[in-house]
Amino acid sequence: MKNIMPALCLAILSACTTPADVSKPLTAGGDKNAKFDIKQTAGGFTVDLRYSRYQFIPEAGALLTACRSIVIARVEEEAKVRGRAIKPIDEQAVRVSVGRNILSGRTACRAFVEAVWNS
Repeated sequence: MKNIMPALCLAILSACTTPADVSKPLTAGGDKNAKFDIKQTAGGFTVDLRYSRYQFIPEAGALLTACRSIVIARVEEEAKVRGRAIKPIDEQAVRVSVGRNILSGRTACRAFVEAVWNS
């Protein structure tokens, strides 16, 4: 029993994570798990998000929600930085895909959305 308790405590502590710093804008690296690729288009720009995080218990639905939220927030930040208004983005217009690496315990998603300038 004495040998099991330290191992159990170590397993519990290693499963803990710290939350991302949401006080910083996404452009300043507020979330280290998110990688963005922004490209200019004729009528606006596109945002391609690659996001992954460790999940002890896989929750693809929660990750899908987070992906959509992060990519839409990044689109709004980019429009604000560029000083132009965009047409409202419906969450259904965000293309999202999810996958999981069972060896590392990381669940990943990729989201893509196109922002169109409001004329």
